[in-house]
Amino acid sequence: MKLKLIATFALTSLAALSLLTLQSSSAAPKEKAAEKTAVKAIPMPVFPGLKFGMSLEQIAKLNDKELDVEFKKKFLAASPSQSLQIEDELRNKKAVLRRNRIEFVDTPTGIDQSALKGEYSYGNKESLARMPARIRDDGKELPARNFFFFNDKLWKIYEEYKLGPKSNLGTDFASAVAKLSKVFGGEPQKVAADFQKGQPFDEAVWRDGEKIIRALDRGDTLGMVFVEKATQDNLAKLRTHQVVDQHELDKDVKAATANPPTQAGPPKEADKKAAEKKAAENKKK
Repeated sequence: MKLKLIATFALTSLAALSLLTLQSSSAAPKEKAAEKTAVKAIPMPVFPGLKFGMSLEQIAKLNDKELDVEFKKKFLAASPSQSLQIEDELRNKKAVLRRNRIEFVDTPTGIDQSALKGEYSYGNKESLARMPARIRDDGKELPARNFFFFNDKLWKIYEEYKLGPKSNLGTDFASAVAKLSKVFGGEPQKVAADFQKGQPFDEAVWRDGEKIIRALDRGDTLGMVFVEKATQDNLAKLRTHQVVDQHELDKDVKAATANPPTQAGPPKEADKKAAEKKAAENKKK
């Protein structure tokens, strides 16, 4: 079951995950929380040879190699006329990743309406390249994959896996985290969703020194995010440009409307009766 899980979870680059064990816990008491999530080096997902810092074109060439292997059987079984059609199909599939690139400049994009919102910023030389989920000819399901870049250098990979009765990752987030903990060799840090901080989902977090691995609870979808720790730790310096929300109220308007004055409403029934009683007494006098 574990080997089957690993095969579904990613390509051959994750096959070694089942051998991981926890790092020794010899740090100072204040570091115990970090120790709990620390595991030995976890291989990169998606493609063998994938590394942080790669450009989109370098990643696309790794994808080209995977597609060449996938299409080899098709070419061997094809007639000369069919080979031309298969070549066109292969060429189109290789173009998908290169074509699906989004630059996060100052203009909002449709990605803001997706579950990826909060994983990027505008005006800081960030970009995203996407590979949609698909089923290969051999029946293997590949998840949607999102590659995030700073100045065309890879710093984050975000994969989206469907959960359910047929998923080897489990039917829900809890079962997926339990299985991943065995594969990664350690229990994660649990981080509750915090919309004020831009974190819309509950997360389970592991660390291996170079990477931060986040599992996101998106209901029937599991988000798996591999982040370069050095870049994550340096985000405040990298994201210096702040885009102004055009729909946000002016600060002076906010201050003026923060505590609006209360308006007098109709008199309460008790006050009305008291006033009538007092008026009747005065009339008798």
